[in-house]
Amino acid sequence: MLQEELVAVVLAYQGELDPEDSRQLLKSLQAMIANFAVKATSLSGYGILDAYTKIQVDEMLRQINEALGTKVPTANSLAGYGILDAYTKTQVDQLFITAREEIEVDLVQRLALKQDKNTAAFGSTASWVRDGATGAIEQYGLFSLNSGPSEQTITFPTAFPTACRSVVLTNFEDAAAEGNIVRVLRWDNNGVTILNSGGNTFTSYSWVAKGN
Repeated sequence: MLQEELVAVVLAYQGELDPEDSRQLLKSLQAMIANFAVKATSLSGYGILDAYTKIQVDEMLRQINEALGTKVPTANSLAGYGILDAYTKTQVDQLFITAREEIEVDLVQRLALKQDKNTAAFGSTASWVRDGATGAIEQYGLFSLNSGPSEQTITFPTAFPTACRSVVLTNFEDAAAEGNIVRVLRWDNNGVTILNSGGNTFTSYSWVAKGN
């Protein structure tokens, strides 16, 4: 039985028995072993067709990186991305600077042409009026002076910012000749001092001061 099986193996791989070849059985066994499946190391070795190889995946990743590098570059500016429909920070800053300069020039021109309003304040004993265009101030009021040598200081209702330029006195002749000798002694931005150096009548006066 065993001999028949060995003969069958030789016939299967050698085709016929050769009495002169003592290695026919060995050759047949080697041929049989060579036909056995060996362990594969690749997808194709196992006949797998529905998967990507490492080489294919690497190539696809390379192509993706190349596409990203071309279409979406790494940049930190509008120009770096090829964006043309937006202003840069520098351009916007310059627009603001230019606009501010133009506004300042326009404001200066408007202020030069502007007519400031006149202002005034009126009281029972003193009043003042200020010319808004020129800054001129006129102040006026009433006061009474005792007879005989005396001195009285009148405080202006508003101080002159720059200087008092003139003070004029008017005597109310409400009786016979009074003989008072009244004059301006001194003035400054805040008031005027009146001197009566003679006379014997209590008299009222008006005063007008001008300055700026």
